[in-house]
Amino acid sequence: MRRNVDLEATVVAKYVVLEPLLDERARRLWAAAEARAIGFGGDALVSAATGLARQTIRRGREELAAGQVIAGGSGGPVPVVRPWRRSSPA
Repeated sequence: MRRNVDLEATVVAKYVVLEPLLDERARRLWAAAEARAIGFGGDALVSAATGLARQTIRRGREELAAGQVIAGGSGGPVPVVRPWRRSSPA
């Protein structure tokens, strides 16, 4: 696959702005969301642009796909809160 320099530069620009504001979990989930939006080759491109390991991005994608995030300190996954979805009919 050819390297998309323009797309990589866009990801770098976003990451430079956001990186100081992100903790480890948020960084992983953001990178996963970017990779998912890019599609094929997204993990490699985001990894090259940010310096994050592909495994870190893959883990974030798995968390997003499962609808879970790892809660800090609790040691286990918790459901993502989606207030617009109701579990029971109104």
